[in-house]
Amino acid sequence: MKIKPPRQAQEWSYFSHRESIGKTLSFAGIRSNKNTHINCGSSARMAGNVCANVDQIRRQGRWNNTTINGAYLTNLPREWVRSMAGRPTYGRFFYLVRAALNPPTSFCKKLFPAIGK
Repeated sequence: MKIKPPRQAQEWSYFSHRESIGKTLSFAGIRSNKNTHINCGSSARMAGNVCANVDQIRRQGRWNNTTINGAYLTNLPREWVRSMAGRPTYGRFFYLVRAALNPPTSFCKKLFPAIGK
């Protein structure tokens, strides 16, 4: 028995990359003209959600200050927004008090009529 070596990784052309992402987004009903860069903004925002500072996000994406602030992050001061929402401005703190509440059964039955069947 002869064992075949794994296929060599091949570099995608820009066109193939753009077309592949475009088809995937189209299938999901999403229209975007930023197909090849669509993940840049979401990855920058996700890093911001776990409290990475702007300098860390900028270095990770190799962006300059104009690009990161103008294209990938909002211009809102993140620490101020967190503090106004009653959340700590540091660390990965996402505890929501309302998540610990148990809504009344009558309310749940209105939302989900099949409960209890």
